[in-house]
Amino acid sequence: MPKPRRLREALFVGLALLLYWLMAVSVSSRNGVTADEVVHLTGGYSYWKFNDYRLHPENGTLPMRIAALPLLGMDLEFPATDDPLWLNSKVNLVGEHFFHRLGNPTAEMLQRGRAAVALFGVFTLWLTWRWARGLFGAAAGWLALALAVFCPALLAHGGLITSDIAFTACALAALSAVWRLLHRGTWGRLLAAILACAACFLSKMSGAFIVPVIGLLLLLRWTRPVPYALAFGRRARLLRGRLRVAGVTLALIVMTGAGSLVLLWANYSFRFEGANRAHSDFEDYYFPWAVVVDEAPVPLSDQSSLAPMAPGWRSPKPTALTRLVTTLRDHRLLPEAYLWGFAHTYKFSRERPAFFMGEYRKTGWPLFFPVAFLMKTPLPALVLFVAGVVAALTLRRRSPAVTAWLRPRGSLFYRAAPLVLFATLYWIMAVRMTLNLGHRHILPVYPMFYVFASAAVFWVTGKARRTVAAALIAAAGLQAADSLTARPFYLAYFNPLTGGTERAHRYFVDSSLDWGQGLPDLKNWLVEKRSRGDRQPVFLTYFGADSPQAYGLAVVRFGDEMTDYGERFFPARVRGGWFVMSATYYRRSFLPTRNGWTAEHESLYRRLIQRLNEAGHPASAPGEAARAQMQRDAQDVELLQFARLCRWLDAQGREPAAMIGASLLVFPLTDAEVNAALYGPVSFQPMPELR
Repeated sequence: MPKPRRLREALFVGLALLLYWLMAVSVSSRNGVTADEVVHLTGGYSYWKFNDYRLHPENGTLPMRIAALPLLGMDLEFPATDDPLWLNSKVNLVGEHFFHRLGNPTAEMLQRGRAAVALFGVFTLWLTWRWARGLFGAAAGWLALALAVFCPALLAHGGLITSDIAFTACALAALSAVWRLLHRGTWGRLLAAILACAACFLSKMSGAFIVPVIGLLLLLRWTRPVPYALAFGRRARLLRGRLRVAGVTLALIVMTGAGSLVLLWANYSFRFEGANRAHSDFEDYYFPWAVVVDEAPVPLSDQSSLAPMAPGWRSPKPTALTRLVTTLRDHRLLPEAYLWGFAHTYKFSRERPAFFMGEYRKTGWPLFFPVAFLMKTPLPALVLFVAGVVAALTLRRRSPAVTAWLRPRGSLFYRAAPLVLFATLYWIMAVRMTLNLGHRHILPVYPMFYVFASAAVFWVTGKARRTVAAALIAAAGLQAADSLTARPFYLAYFNPLTGGTERAHRYFVDSSLDWGQGLPDLKNWLVEKRSRGDRQPVFLTYFGADSPQAYGLAVVRFGDEMTDYGERFFPARVRGGWFVMSATYYRRSFLPTRNGWTAEHESLYRRLIQRLNEAGHPASAPGEAARAQMQRDAQDVELLQFARLCRWLDAQGREPAAMIGASLLVFPLTDAEVNAALYGPVSFQPMPELR
């Protein structure tokens, strides 16, 4: 390609990547602190400041470090390292203080951290463009890039301080680098493979998923009867013979793995212990080792009267994987924090309550991720993907650009093997996965999806080529328009056939829709209400890690003590007014009262109210234990009241009057309606056993 053309291409690609970065970052002021951002940024900051890994080691340390890097130049207060919360690695509570109670500029911290994480998204898009261009030609590269730039999923998670976009970028980079190394050995390619694989392992605990994919790629390479170019010196040397090629490529993969392990240890300062004991004492992670390796049950509160109604954990039983983690720990073969994080992720991915299409389970649904993908992917992209796959399989055009990146030239499957194998195995894992918390867990399949959608350019041929080209441009334009209508809440995007964001809470909650992003818009909504003379009280049930107090919201918290770390009165004194509920709480995904209201709930509710009425004020209770029990009873009454209210709304067929921040459902209720919901007759709904 002539140099001027290469420069123009680089310029336009750079502008597209810049546009993506700006769109992902520019919505930060409208998106409040989402549920996982506090622990990610707090953990990453503590890694840099204290060389200590006790906080949140179960989610890749690399994106946490990258997000926190721009914070190091700020004058921030951090909780004291002699605080029991720090000593016991209570990351949620440490993060609550770091974000909301020490006077730190939360908005600026978020903006900086999100801007840094968005660079992973930029890298993802660049790799997507490279793959599409290399497989199917320059036109395909531009189509894939256009679709990816306006992908709501990539924009949503490219603008949040979490690990999903980082894992997407690092997994694609690792596959690309290893595939290049398997066809030509140079120092640069070996170093790139080592860095990319280490980054993948450190981006998320599921980064280990690339190991079997790389193993399959190695086996596939051995089936190719072509020489291997070894160029570690000044002159390249061609190795012939299957055994010689197999031996050299295996050795290079082993070197890649060894180098990745060295970098993994380097991330933890070559120290086995997760905590820097020279800096402060360390009592334990917030779950003991015995719990995460299935040697002891998950500790549960025995004070709550609702505890027997909560979905129980299966009796712990060590598996082959937990025994392997224990062996690695006992022999100090990998850093302690990494192993604890891996064991924690594995344990709590096997059982976790979730909501899907009106049902509740703790072991997931095979259709969860396929349905989420179809509902949260723009329709033009779905159509182009089908057209692209059909074109790639039937037209079989070869692009002259292939040899610019991948050698040797071969069948389409062979050249696209890293993408095909990764996407296939990842989808198999997703369908079998019991952790069904959010659409974000299948984010890594999107680059592969857009690469194969770009093969639709093969239809631009013959007499109808201009018409087809115009249709492809129109499809990309429709996706851009659809994406722009989702701003600033890309996270809550659902395509038009599903009914859009307003109806989405019937199908999905949590990080597929409501991750706590709505408080900035709630503040604007309240200001507008008060400016119009509306003085009705607002009762807020909020799911997330943001702080209503930090926004100065004049609201009464109700039914959300699980995510409220401040002091408040229980049970909340509710009456007629505006009831604003996070969609995740409205569906009671994580509450013992999920999926209905039974006679057992009603009986307990009545008993607790009577017990509180007879006991009087908690301060009059004899002894600290009795006062603590009264406080717990009051909290349980509030949770039951919230569940009873939601059941009443369902029975009445009430629809939200509004949706704020694409996550908060608004119900206006009168005094009479509140009394009927909390104390009137109620229809029972059986609660099936949670599978």
